[in-house]
Amino acid sequence: MKTWRVVAGMLAIGLLLGGITPAWACACGGYLADAESRARANGEQALVSFDGTTEEIVLSMAIQGSSKKAAWIMPVPAAAQVTLGESSTFEDLARITRPKVVERTTYWPFRDLGIFGGRGGDTAGAAPGAGVDVREQMVLGPFQVVRLGGSSAAEVTGWLRTNGYTVPQTLGDNLTPYLAEKWEIVAVKLAPKETGGSLGGETPPLKLSFASKRIVYPMRLSKGATTSQAVTVYVAAPYRVDASTVPDASLTPELLYAGRVEDLAAPANFLTAYSAYFAQPGRVTSDYEFTRAATDDAFQRTTYVTHNETFWSTLGVIVLGLLLLGGGAAAVARRIR
Repeated sequence: MKTWRVVAGMLAIGLLLGGITPAWACACGGYLADAESRARANGEQALVSFDGTTEEIVLSMAIQGSSKKAAWIMPVPAAAQVTLGESSTFEDLARITRPKVVERTTYWPFRDLGIFGGRGGDTAGAAPGAGVDVREQMVLGPFQVVRLGGSSAAEVTGWLRTNGYTVPQTLGDNLTPYLAEKWEIVAVKLAPKETGGSLGGETPPLKLSFASKRIVYPMRLSKGATTSQAVTVYVAAPYRVDASTVPDASLTPELLYAGRVEDLAAPANFLTAYSAYFAQPGRVTSDYEFTRAATDDAFQRTTYVTHNETFWSTLGVIVLGLLLLGGGAAAVARRIR
C-alpha cells in the first residue's frame, strides 16, 4: 500500500519538474489553470461543518509553481454565502488529528519480530451565458468570486469562457448533473495580491455556507482530473460520521481521527477525519456523503517508535535481573531461617 503511494508521489514530482500541467487538479472542484501557466493545485484540505440545517465548507489549496491567473469551480446544493476563512484552520486540524506516539523497546534476539506488543505503522479502528443567472460577484482577498445559476452546461461554460475562464472540454459534461439538480455554481478566480504579481503557495481558506439537510462534499467534477489526487476531509458535526457514499466505490477512505474537540463550537464539536488517494480520478462517480455513525467511539491513529537494544545491553538487563532475583531469594532464605 505504501509503495504505490510513494511511486505515485514520485511520478507527480516528475510531472511538476517537467512542466506538464494537468487541466484539472483540485479534488472537489474543477481547477482551471491558465493555458500558459505551469502552476497547479497539488494539495487540498477541506473542513465540512454541519449543525443539522446549515453546512459550511472551508477549503484551502496549495499552488505549486507560479501563475499570473487561475480559477476553480465549486458546485454547492443551495445558495452560498462566500467569505474568507481563518488562516490557521488546517494547522490546528493537523495538530488535533496527528497520531499519538508510543515508544517501545525490543531486546536482542527478539528485535523487529513484533513480540513485545503492538505493530508498526498506524492502527485502526444560447449566446454564451444568455441563460446564466449571475447572482453575486465579489472580491475576497486574492479571490474574485461569482455565484452562478443556469439551466444548461453549455450556457454556464459559455459564460465562463466569455469572462476569461479556461474551460476544459470535459467541464460541461461534468457540470450537467449538478445543474440538473439545481445546484449553484461558485466560480473563483485567484488574483495576485499585487499588480503584476503571481500566484503560489497556500491559498487563504475560502468559506462557503449554505442550507442543507445532509452532509455532502462535492467531488464529481474530479472525474475530469488527469493526475492522481489526495483528498483530506475533516467533518465537524454533532456526532461521529461514516462516509456512507464515496466518490469511487472501489476505494474506501482511511479514517484518520474521531473524537470530541473542545475548540470546535457546539453542537458541531465531534470531529471525524478521512483521507483518500484517488489514483484513477476517472473512476469518480459520486460526491462524498456523510451520515451519523452507529456509535460515537473515539479513534486516534498510533505510531510506534521502536528502540532496538544490542546483544550487550540485553545481556546487561539479563544479568541485572538475575542479580535482583538472587538477592530477593537470599532475603527470603534469611527470613525463613
